[in-house]
Amino acid sequence: MGAGADNAGDKMVVGRTNESEERTVLVAKGGDEDGYGEDYVLRVAIENDRVLRDVPEGVDAVHASGTVPLPTGGALGTLPPGNGLVAVGANGVVGYVHDAPRDKLQEQQVHAGVLGAGTTASPGVFGRGAPGVVGYSQDAARDVAWEAADPSAVCGRATGIGVRGKGDDGGVRGESENNFGVEGKSTLASGVRGASERAAGVFGEGSPGVMGNGPGSGNGGVFESEKGAQLRLTPRRMSPLGPTVPTTPEAVLVNERQRGPRLPKNGQAGEFTALDDPAGTCTLWFCVSGPGPGPARWAQVLLGPAFDGRA
Repeated sequence: MGAGADNAGDKMVVGRTNESEERTVLVAKGGDEDGYGEDYVLRVAIENDRVLRDVPEGVDAVHASGTVPLPTGGALGTLPPGNGLVAVGANGVVGYVHDAPRDKLQEQQVHAGVLGAGTTASPGVFGRGAPGVVGYSQDAARDVAWEAADPSAVCGRATGIGVRGKGDDGGVRGESENNFGVEGKSTLASGVRGASERAAGVFGEGSPGVMGNGPGSGNGGVFESEKGAQLRLTPRRMSPLGPTVPTTPEAVLVNERQRGPRLPKNGQAGEFTALDDPAGTCTLWFCVSGPGPGPARWAQVLLGPAFDGRA
């Protein structure tokens, strides 16, 4: 067997390295009166899908490598790198793992740049990097600085929803060992929004189940309702509490000489705040009216006598 091709115009030889200073083009042409016989132009396969090697590795069907950046030292500057594979079609690239049967109907319906088909034990598309997978909506401009902001596994950027999930057992799931499971951030709207037709809009489970922190003079939590109560505490069933007796609660002295706690002048009616003094005594205060001709007005919520917890 002779050597492979060395120049453009030489015959290609299988089993050898073939070289050319010009591109090679393979074009399928129709000529048979019954039409083109196959659904491919070039096929690369392995006999019986198996071949024995002296190293514990499989054999890939095709390797394609593009160029790396090339400094020219001239007016062209540095030539950018080239792609390993460029494919155009109903789908740009279609990939199946070995155990996944080919589904031509799905290929005709999807129309994606990359269509990956896996199985219950294999992913359809796997990406690793910083980030691992990047997706942009058609009308969103690329933002390289945003991509590099943190080493995320998946990044989605859009003029609408960046990442959308829908599932029978949860739409989006986030997990973490040492930090937040799901983070939401916004400048002009809510950081996280939850909505449900028949259940809680947001459900939190933990210790505590839900925590709110208002920076500066902001509220830790705000609750609104059109017709119902703004807040509901579900009673915990216990044994009888015991007999009742009249009691006279004690209130913190508040007068015009500024005795009493310094509560916000711009408080809004309905706000609650709990205060703790140096002795460790906690008191509860309620805003009865917001700012009008004067500052907001507050009143202490008077309680019954204190007792030791036993649970």
